[in-house]
Amino acid sequence: MALRRLTDRVLVETQHLGSNNGIVEGGDGTLALVDAPHRPTDAIAWARTVAEHGDARWLINTDHHPDHTIGNRWVPGTVVSHRVTRERLVTGAPSHEYLRDLFAVIDEAAVPLVDDYEVRLADVTFDDRMQLIVGDRRLELHHAPGHTVNTILVHVPDEGVLFTGDDVCNLGLPAFLDASVERFFDAIDRAEALAFEHLVPGHGEPGGRELLDRYRQLGRELVGRVADARERGETRQECADRIRFEDLIHADTGGAPGYPDDLIEHFQRRSIEQIFDDLEAAPALRDR
Repeated sequence: MALRRLTDRVLVETQHLGSNNGIVEGGDGTLALVDAPHRPTDAIAWARTVAEHGDARWLINTDHHPDHTIGNRWVPGTVVSHRVTRERLVTGAPSHEYLRDLFAVIDEAAVPLVDDYEVRLADVTFDDRMQLIVGDRRLELHHAPGHTVNTILVHVPDEGVLFTGDDVCNLGLPAFLDASVERFFDAIDRAEALAFEHLVPGHGEPGGRELLDRYRQLGRELVGRVADARERGETRQECADRIRFEDLIHADTGGAPGYPDDLIEHFQRRSIEQIFDDLEAAPALRDR
């Protein structure tokens, strides 16, 4: 673990394989948590770490993807998410077969836990905005469809902190499996409209507002590459076969094995196909 204090009341863990995890302290012994670890062994250890800081009142999921929600099973707190995050987990939670194969690669010690695993769904959901209170700190949750249609931002105004989920990452680009080019850039604009000093991305080290411009530029470069190829006459399949972008998000970030190569390859191909399809429908998106 590499837990560090970002502000007086906010702590961030960036070394779990999967999403970053956050703690917001209420000042009265109560806590709000942002996202849960991906690997069960990390989640179990994280629950112990959380207990050292107080009692978790809330556990906020910024989207439905496994690297944000698998750990719900072992991490305390009333689960809060966007309504669609809950719905996606009801209808499409990872199967035991998928988890067994995945854990065999990324968390071998967790394979015996699969048989008893059940996804822990949100107890509280919202559609547009929600305010949560933990002690004397207010958390403002904003629906900001980008990386997924149900991704949310978690703003802690009194601490000047914004958790963006995977709408913004500092380890390169995530997969576009549930994204679109338009939503990708819209989400960055939504984050930019909020007042904050510290940005905690979905993956990678925290930074300041400069992360928004850096991430926007990464998106523009990839979209531009696909647009150029399409304008040269390359087909959707040819683009998916050839164009790749650096994936540090699904790789080893703290001593744990990364995702299987075939799964990373699937993410790459589907991402390029999604971008190609969006440009086919609206070529002007290359200028976002």
